[in-house]
Amino acid sequence: MKKIVLICAKNYDSFACTVAKDIQRAAEEINFEISCASMTTAELHLLPSDTDVVLFAPPRYRHLERIKKICPNAKISMIDFKLYALHDGAAILNFAREILET
Repeated sequence: MKKIVLICAKNYDSFACTVAKDIQRAAEEINFEISCASMTTAELHLLPSDTDVVLFAPPRYRHLERIKKICPNAKISMIDFKLYALHDGAAILNFAREILET
């Protein structure tokens, strides 16, 4: 099972939580085993070190170095703003799967 974490700003936490659920639902529909969660930048100390993919909700890159230290083996990328805004869980899942394959 792959672990995907969506990082967002504190004021977008409920939005990101919904997007994470959309990603999880899309994975379940195609029987792709993942664990998808969201967390705020204030919660980075809780980020599991064995996370496979870290997805940034735009724009959270200023925390990149900190995340690399916590999850040195994770693949890290920013989600396309349009996909994030539209709650397109299936498209974000496909994006995460492409990241996992690289």
